[in-house]
Amino acid sequence: MTVASRIDVEDVSPELRKKAIPACEILLRLIRTITATQREDLTDLETSVIYIAVACATVSGAMRDPAVLELLDAGQPIPDEARQPVSRRAIAESTGLPRETVRRKIAVLVEKGFLIEEGGGVRTPPDPILHHQNLKFVRELVHELERAPARLARYD
Repeated sequence: MTVASRIDVEDVSPELRKKAIPACEILLRLIRTITATQREDLTDLETSVIYIAVACATVSGAMRDPAVLELLDAGQPIPDEARQPVSRRAIAESTGLPRETVRRKIAVLVEKGFLIEEGGGVRTPPDPILHHQNLKFVRELVHELERAPARLARYD
């Protein structure tokens, strides 16, 4: 077997070598969390990634607003007016998926009520954590992410 290009052994730190497999296992657990949470039409990875990208993009500006953070601290949702629409092109760029794939999958997500069409873009509906099975998904995702540092720390 021939290797097209080889990295010198010295370029691989002992820490990286020890943490490579656990890091991949964490990534696989996250992917499984994304696809295993049966959220109707969000069972394939691409559609789930697109939905998550839209959800993040529509509130990224709001998450830098101290008033919004105070609402979240009080257990309140992000106000609907703080959700900004995002273009399909921006979602394609942020996910690395083809624009046509993003366009088709977003059309289904809008049709099924996961996303709202607005001003040439799309955004999440008010308080999306309460829609579909998003609460279950978010709980499992946060649980996996909270466990990740300890999994990696075992190899320090």
